[in-house]
Amino acid sequence: MPTIHLSLPEWMYEELKRKAEDMGIQVTDLVKFYIKNGMEGGNQENSRNENTEKLEESVAYLEARVAQLDLLVMELVRRLKVIEEGADEEQVEIDQT
Repeated sequence: MPTIHLSLPEWMYEELKRKAEDMGIQVTDLVKFYIKNGMEGGNQENSRNENTEKLEESVAYLEARVAQLDLLVMELVRRLKVIEEGADEEQVEIDQT
């Protein structure tokens, strides 16, 4: 994928960072989202653009939350396996005595 480098004023970067954190996504994903909206928005009505932007922000937020929940579930499964292995080892020790 092609890469570009951007120089931004500190205030703009901080605003992007805050907005991305609020949405639960990375700054780069937010920048891509804004670029895409800007490229698509030139010929459409403002009200339709606003609705589309809100929906796309919601989708981006939900995708990020799903990714976070997926990581949480994977961590819980890992911890359950550790607990189960510990219980199996205790059972073996009890059987040997």
